[in-house]
Amino acid sequence: MRSLGEAGVPRRPGRLGVALAVTALAAACVPSPARAPGSPTPGPAASAMGTPGGSLTPVPATGPTPPPLAAAPERCAQPPPHADQLRARPVRTTWRAVSTDKGYGGFEKLAVGGDGAVWTTHFTQRESGGAVETRFAGLRRRHGGRWEAFPLPDMRVTALGATSAGQAWAFGLAGDQADLAGLVGGFRDGAFASSRLTGRFGATIGAGGTAARGAWAVNGTAALSWDGSTWRSHELPAPAGAVGGTGTDVWTVSGPLLEAGPAARWNGTAWQRVGVPELGLPAGAGSPRAHLNDVAVLGPDDVWAVGGVSWLVPGRYDRENEPLERYRPVALHWDGDTWRCDWGALGSTFAQAEPDGRGGLWVLDSTGSRLLRHAGGRWTSERLDGKVSALAQRPGTTEVYAAGEVGHDLTRATLWRSR
Repeated sequence: MRSLGEAGVPRRPGRLGVALAVTALAAACVPSPARAPGSPTPGPAASAMGTPGGSLTPVPATGPTPPPLAAAPERCAQPPPHADQLRARPVRTTWRAVSTDKGYGGFEKLAVGGDGAVWTTHFTQRESGGAVETRFAGLRRRHGGRWEAFPLPDMRVTALGATSAGQAWAFGLAGDQADLAGLVGGFRDGAFASSRLTGRFGATIGAGGTAARGAWAVNGTAALSWDGSTWRSHELPAPAGAVGGTGTDVWTVSGPLLEAGPAARWNGTAWQRVGVPELGLPAGAGSPRAHLNDVAVLGPDDVWAVGGVSWLVPGRYDRENEPLERYRPVALHWDGDTWRCDWGALGSTFAQAEPDGRGGLWVLDSTGSRLLRHAGGRWTSERLDGKVSALAQRPGTTEVYAAGEVGHDLTRATLWRSR
């Protein structure tokens, strides 16, 4: 069965790591839904997020610019095709589904606050004329074991960030193609109220390639941060499409929509450019592409960047008589001075990475059903009965969540948690 989007456009199965443009968010205050019993009331900091339906001008952040660090090594050569440097051992899954919808649909974006509140973007499905029609259904929050829905009618959500049940942000675009504007929607008084970003941030943050983590959002060389009372703007020393870390340990990498390039790190007062090794490709590779899709920060000298490369094999074709494309995942580890490059087996790339809260990390590959874990210097792999779209760790804990769906043509939104 074919899967269709808003205008009958086929949904591509590989949505991982790509900023999804779907109809969504409010350009003005959203009517407040009924608050579930026991839901927290946003504090003062959550309400100072700009004028609902108006504009938001971030305050420029200033500080010294540390000298850039060169890539060490300069290049990560690919091992022979049969080699697998990860040697991940298959193990029984430690993930369990904590929530599965009865109706049809799925989850896309995911953010988890320190209090355990889970925020997701949600879509619904229905069969229509032999195809599956998909509709954006706004945001949902799970807190205290209960789900609550928040409709977002007029904005295309590209990134989601949260710090708690009472403080979350949706980043995206509003308007028609001739007058698109970047928005930040802040959770306020039990609903989301959105404000247009001014200046170049209105054409950058919210557009495709925007990524969020906690109170940070990045896209290209622009970044926004929430300091508890004010949005601040930052100039990044390297283009970014993914962000990881918290506090004074925040990193960016190029992201899934940009070719692999330098990383950047925030030390609490300034951003520093950090060189990343060039990802090698086989000789004669056609139409090569290299991406660093995500970054996980375990400590100041313990950072992982994950992604992969793809290329066309000259003169070879697949079963559908299309040029044969190869994929290979890579995990880069930063120890404070140099990078170590570990290449996986041919067949997929790495889409996302999250700390496991125990000194290791989880990595999601591009199939959406395979999760790898690095702990104690070894890799293991687990398979889920479903497709994962996003991973998120609950800050300061060993809880890691995965959001996605189970099923095939018609699916059901599912939230998993690691044990």
